[in-house]
Amino acid sequence: MYQTARELMPLCSLHLVILLDHDWEQWDHAEFAQSAASAEYLVRLEGKPKEFGSILPYAVREFANADLDWLLHRQIYTRAVDVVQLEYTALGQYHWDFHRIACLLFEHDVYFQSIGRGLAGTRSLIRKTKATFEYLRALRYELKILSKFDRVQVCSSENGNYLLSFIPSLAGKLDDNRAGIQTARYEFKPNGREPHTMLFLGSFRHLPNLEALDWFTRKVLPRVLQRSPEARLIIVGADPPPKHSLPDFGEAIELRGFVEDVREPLSRYAVFVCPILSGSGMRVKLLEAFAAGIPVVSTKLGAEGLTDKDGELCALADSPDEFSDKIVELFANPGKASQLATRARERVVATRDMRILTRKLLESYRTVLQSKAIKPQMNADKRG
Repeated sequence: MYQTARELMPLCSLHLVILLDHDWEQWDHAEFAQSAASAEYLVRLEGKPKEFGSILPYAVREFANADLDWLLHRQIYTRAVDVVQLEYTALGQYHWDFHRIACLLFEHDVYFQSIGRGLAGTRSLIRKTKATFEYLRALRYELKILSKFDRVQVCSSENGNYLLSFIPSLAGKLDDNRAGIQTARYEFKPNGREPHTMLFLGSFRHLPNLEALDWFTRKVLPRVLQRSPEARLIIVGADPPPKHSLPDFGEAIELRGFVEDVREPLSRYAVFVCPILSGSGMRVKLLEAFAAGIPVVSTKLGAEGLTDKDGELCALADSPDEFSDKIVELFANPGKASQLATRARERVVATRDMRILTRKLLESYRTVLQSKAIKPQMNADKRG
């Protein structure tokens, strides 16, 4: 969202409504306040997450807020807005059936698919029952809401085909024009990295990242250390788990937590690991790793939407033995690692650069607005 907004600002009058967890986060959005046409903030949105027995998904109720609804309507009216771009399934509830205004939703992931994939790894019966109920609510809600939008943006053709298998009426309304990065911001550095280091990157508010880290540290890392005792795992991301909750490998695990600029660790360490086991959408952190020149080892699910061929853009492995083998192989073969990183960089620049995608996004806005503009005239012609 951040990089799309940066690309949109010089191309249109961009009015932003930004949801924050804390007041101080406004400083992180200072450039939007200065460069966007307008920026409004809502801090600690009070939703309705505790409605017992509700058929609406928890994530939707969490963002059900009258102030947000009022603010969106006020902005549309006072700013003469042409396009309403909503982010995440949970904000799909703010869809309106406008006659002249385009209304679009970006599915950062397919929510019910993400929950469904996580069910297999849920051991607790209570948690599994709750997750199953949330899955059914999400399935009902998502299938109902998506067909109402003028366009729905997805992260990949895989996500699009999955949705079409449930909602055939979305045919011709799906766009893959959002999941990208500003590749020029990332210095390509395929060589000169710290040997025998692994980077795990992700926000740990996101459950699939917690699951992935647990699996990696308990099942993959011991195998790597057995063959490469000097190896180190560096963990970067906001809200990390406490170190005592991870297996005790001494100095082999470094918990860095939040960093101001992810480009620094991306340019420093030897291998990027993406052991994702659940979730949906596209892992944008892989696009960043590709752009920065750090070779990647990922599960097939982690690389979904980018590649399904081992060794094309990254190494792919789903078992602990295979995953550790791929890491040790890249440690031992810098030439192969560099070639892998080079192919990945070339692909992400050619297909996932945000400047290219944002221009496609604007074209989709224009297409919707043009179709809405001609419909009344077409109906008048028929009446005549």
